[in-house]
Amino acid sequence: MISRPHGGILENAQEPLAIQTYDGSDQVVHPSVIDFLSEHTLPEWGGHRFWMAITPFPSGSDAFENPCLYASDDGRDWHAPPAIQNPIDAAPGGWDGGFHNDPEMVYDPESDEVRVYYRFASKGCLSLKLIRIGPDLRIRGPDAVVSHSPWTPADNTFRSPCIWRESADRWHMWGGGGEDPPGIYHRFSEDGVCWGPPERCTDPEGGDPFGVLGYANWHMACKPNYRESRVEFLSYARSLVSPGKGAILYAECDMGAPNRIRTPIAGPVLLPSKRGWDDSNLYRCSFCISDTGAGYFYRIWYSGASRGNVWKLGYTGGYLGTARRSKSVHAD
Repeated sequence: MISRPHGGILENAQEPLAIQTYDGSDQVVHPSVIDFLSEHTLPEWGGHRFWMAITPFPSGSDAFENPCLYASDDGRDWHAPPAIQNPIDAAPGGWDGGFHNDPEMVYDPESDEVRVYYRFASKGCLSLKLIRIGPDLRIRGPDAVVSHSPWTPADNTFRSPCIWRESADRWHMWGGGGEDPPGIYHRFSEDGVCWGPPERCTDPEGGDPFGVLGYANWHMACKPNYRESRVEFLSYARSLVSPGKGAILYAECDMGAPNRIRTPIAGPVLLPSKRGWDDSNLYRCSFCISDTGAGYFYRIWYSGASRGNVWKLGYTGGYLGTARRSKSVHAD
């Protein structure tokens, strides 16, 4: 893993991680990772420290874009545990039969279960589905927790949902979408199942959080930073001035103001490589935050594609230069 000590644009992973997929392509997209030790002070859950939800994406095909689970003890070597049969849900693919996409993984300590949220999209239906997994790796669900049938682009406000469980009765979800140019939307729930209506997020001046940087949010991820009382986002965002040129951007909001998002880093933190496995396009990432004493260090798992349209998962990390107002306690 690469380490950048003073912020700025991170270096790309030299080689992608090896992920074996049920379709045999070993191509993947849209990771969502939990590090149970650094995020929940648990040495392991279900027998492993790291868990990831991700989907196959062979040459960009949605026919196999079904949610899958993987475990790891170091964040680099991933495998599907024997008790897990991937995919954990399946759809035919295509707009006629419908396809899955955009998994998000959240841990609920009250029930000691992992929740995997993911979308289903077809011509006639757009929904957010939920599967629950216990530490014995038994699966319950799926259940639809948001659903529109029929649907319009205005209903599509939970693209790449990212969820923060504030407490047992306070859940927050952010997602992208809506009418062009796509924005960021926030929903609230008292149980992570019944969600309220979407509210469009703005920056402190009332504009789009990424618009001032010349980008529009597309696929975002979030993690809480309790020491700073903020929620942090890394988003794959699309350029408004150069179509096809996307980047990973940083944003944040105060925990008490989830619909007011600011972008203190005025530029990308990760770009496609000039030559390599991720030289065409980046996409959704997932991350963990650690206070090392020198600042906040970010471990990032990101999806990317080559110019040959081969989709893989990269692992990198470094200091983004995010503000640290609180006193450091110890390194994670």
